[in-house]
Amino acid sequence: MDISFHGADRGVTGSCHLIRCAGKSLLIDCGMYQGGRELDEENSAAFGFDPATIDFVLLTHAHLDHCGRLPLLVKRGFRGEIITTAASRELARVVMLDAAGLQEEEARYRARKGRRRGEAVGPEPLYGTLDALNTLEYFGRAAQYAQTISIAAGIDATFLDAGHILGSASNVLDLTEDGKPCRVAFSGDLGNAGRKLLRDPMPPTGGDVVVMETTYGDRLHRSLADSVAELYQAINDALHRGGNVIIPTFALERAQELLCFLRTAIEQGQLPHSLQVFLDSPMAISATEIFKRYPDYYEAATAALFRDGHDP
Repeated sequence: MDISFHGADRGVTGSCHLIRCAGKSLLIDCGMYQGGRELDEENSAAFGFDPATIDFVLLTHAHLDHCGRLPLLVKRGFRGEIITTAASRELARVVMLDAAGLQEEEARYRARKGRRRGEAVGPEPLYGTLDALNTLEYFGRAAQYAQTISIAAGIDATFLDAGHILGSASNVLDLTEDGKPCRVAFSGDLGNAGRKLLRDPMPPTGGDVVVMETTYGDRLHRSLADSVAELYQAINDALHRGGNVIIPTFALERAQELLCFLRTAIEQGQLPHSLQVFLDSPMAISATEIFKRYPDYYEAATAALFRDGHDP
């Protein structure tokens, strides 16, 4: 067995981890590097392995830094199977198509700018909409939480709820090579316990090796209740001054969580019943519609709201 790292090592984006075992090659995630124009070269560089030799991709979740280079992987020769949860498959479709559209738009802008200056045509997009659509053809089996999938002889995978975003998972691999078993747990990105929408993360057990994300591993967070109270106070302060509140937020998970907190505050009288809330993001609107299709992924109280015919 061999494990190598091709992203999110000594950094926090571009997750891509390669496992070779029992004659097969698997990737855990294939994400995009994010942070600025200086990372364009890193995204377009060689993966460090031949995409055509990869048999499977196990996708932990649908954030861009975990799924964003899947279309590039396919464009460069991957013809294997992508395995993830049903919710992650739907969200990844939205994320990859959005990323492709943004890259095409950026390429057109650079080309227009270059022509005005009499310069050569700028770089092509990393991948386009057609590449993103082609990638969807390679999504195969949908993983169920805590149910083991036989990937190949000597390779079993179990997806555990990571509580990070809808459909997110930690991947536990039971690997056997030359008669020697080894359990390797890849955490993916982990959510906090006690969240409004999603269940608490499920911890893996009995691992021989753990590969874990550590973005916030060296710091303490304030309590969620304190953060929500500050949000309500900021909104009320603005309303009392006759103002509006604009909240920039991630389209996946954070937008839906904010909508849920706002709904609760309005119902409980912590915010005015006349408060108007606008969700001004096509991606966030699409993601919210996907959330409505997966109430079984929610924590108990929010799932009960759905069962009773209420939209959280």
